[in-house]
Amino acid sequence: MKHTKREWMPLYSFLDRKRVTDHLADMAARGWMLDRLGTWSWHYRRTEPKQLRFAVTFFAGAGRFSPAPPAGLDTFQDYCAQAGWHRAASSDQVQVFYSEDPAAVPIDTDPAAELENIRRSIGKPMMRNYLALLLLCLLEVAFQCYQIWTDPVETLASPTALLAATAYLPLLVLTLASLLLYHRWQRRAEAAVEAGLPLPDLRSARGLGILVLMWSGLLIAGLFASISRSTGMVILTIGMVLFFALVYFLANAARKALQRLRCPPWANLLVIVGICIAMFAGGTTGLFALMIRNAGSGWLEDHPPVETYTAHGMTWSVYADPIPLRVEDLVDIDYDGWSTEADVEWSPLAAHGEYRQDARLGDGDLPELRYEIVTVKLPFLYGLCKRDFIQWVERDNDQLPMEYWEEYRTVTAAPWGAEEVFQRYSGAEPVNQFLLCWPDRMAEVKLPWDWRLTADQMAVIGEKLLHA
Repeated sequence: MKHTKREWMPLYSFLDRKRVTDHLADMAARGWMLDRLGTWSWHYRRTEPKQLRFAVTFFAGAGRFSPAPPAGLDTFQDYCAQAGWHRAASSDQVQVFYSEDPAAVPIDTDPAAELENIRRSIGKPMMRNYLALLLLCLLEVAFQCYQIWTDPVETLASPTALLAATAYLPLLVLTLASLLLYHRWQRRAEAAVEAGLPLPDLRSARGLGILVLMWSGLLIAGLFASISRSTGMVILTIGMVLFFALVYFLANAARKALQRLRCPPWANLLVIVGICIAMFAGGTTGLFALMIRNAGSGWLEDHPPVETYTAHGMTWSVYADPIPLRVEDLVDIDYDGWSTEADVEWSPLAAHGEYRQDARLGDGDLPELRYEIVTVKLPFLYGLCKRDFIQWVERDNDQLPMEYWEEYRTVTAAPWGAEEVFQRYSGAEPVNQFLLCWPDRMAEVKLPWDWRLTADQMAVIGEKLLHA
């Protein structure tokens, strides 16, 4: 028979006191007595089923980084014991008591003093935490919006980037809802004090909390799905999760030890921040060292090369990915040592493929082929992606004399079978780089500089890339 029980993520607000106390009373009636309030769970021990009353109150002298036990807490608990209330569990400022006497006088009897105690003990810290979390969420959402605006092609087609862009939205909604609900509760509590009535409860936003947890689970599942093709990335991600867990464990253990040593809150916080910075710095250094050491090994790639070779003292990878347009489609060439690589990502918003065809180093002066294909699934995003290609060519113009400015200029589209075609110019000189545009697709093609394209070659390129 189990003698302990853990209730994961209860998602109760401690200001939702009636719901909390009713829940704890129900657990006690079933033989489970609250034993400890953890960060992520509530702990119970098995007892004889009893009909108990529970009360939730707050002690302003306690805190996450305050010395433990805080001064005056023993006196407060003795006062409660004299009134028939015994401590069940506590977590920072939150104090949970129980009583076997159904007629025991409530711990808090003065609504005005109770409201002031709530504001001092949990109201101000909670508001600071919520505002800091809100700022973090807003900064992250703003950063992701900036990423979409400045690099729409890469971002919109990347499931990982879209997951990151939406990761903070549920938390943002939950934080805003919590702030608004607490503000509303304060107004109701002030009205109750003026009327001499008991303070109202702040209803728990459990539904939003459950949605955030579900969304977090989907994000984690989506992240692992997006990297599942690379064994190295899966191992690296799991290692990072374990590392973060280790940082949390060590920081929490240090915090509790410093509390027992009765360090002041500012010193405790400073030490914890220092531990986190040092461990993150060490972890980041180790991560970069690992990635540099394994660069070119294919360990972190989602598809390994078919073979490798050595040239100029370095190891090079050879790939055999299928690509829609090949050098052989445009010119007659007798060579079978090509490396063809395709890097394709897709999301519900866009698909983006980067393709390249290279000869092996040392096999002579053979042509290389580079091109990208973007399929836009939502029409209003088309202009954003098109602008990305055009502005990328113009990105360094502010550092160049005007006669050397890079830009895309409109050229005749008919030979390509496209609706619109742009050619890159470096000053007055045309470059063999083209941007082909169709209603829901665009393709950027980079060809050897010395090629003189014929109309037939243009038609082949347009046909291959349109139907890729």
